[in-house]
Amino acid sequence: MQLIVERNRGFARIAVLLSLLLLVGFVAPMRAEATTNASERQMASLINHARTSHGRAALSLNSSLSDYARRWSATMASKNRLYHNANLATWLRNWNWRILGENVGAGGSVSQLHVAFMNSPPHRANILDRRFRNIGVGVVVRNGRTWVTVIFRG
Repeated sequence: MQLIVERNRGFARIAVLLSLLLLVGFVAPMRAEATTNASERQMASLINHARTSHGRAALSLNSSLSDYARRWSATMASKNRLYHNANLATWLRNWNWRILGENVGAGGSVSQLHVAFMNSPPHRANILDRRFRNIGVGVVVRNGRTWVTVIFRG
């Protein structure tokens, strides 16, 4: 799913585009532990490769923003439910931002979810949006299912 929030004249405008639920499958091996930062770096790398391949600047991976993304992925995994963080703008109210975006997905692996994001026009739009400057990536694996949250900030 994809979410965009823009600051406009001091007020947050939320536009939620309902899109493809990313239930890519359950092909990841069963693991009880949370995914390491390597999976988050992998997703950021895949996103930046897509951006640079399309003439966009790479995004910097922000570890504090990743903490928020990881917390949201853990929330979705604990509820076994894919949905956007309706409080994202509130969570980040003290951050300096003009635009926020959020991609969330659940499936077999980080690479499968990245492919699904790129094949979904709203998710792809977030990935390639020139207004974004950095991202936070949160990956949680629970019961063999990979939960991903990508927060885009510009």
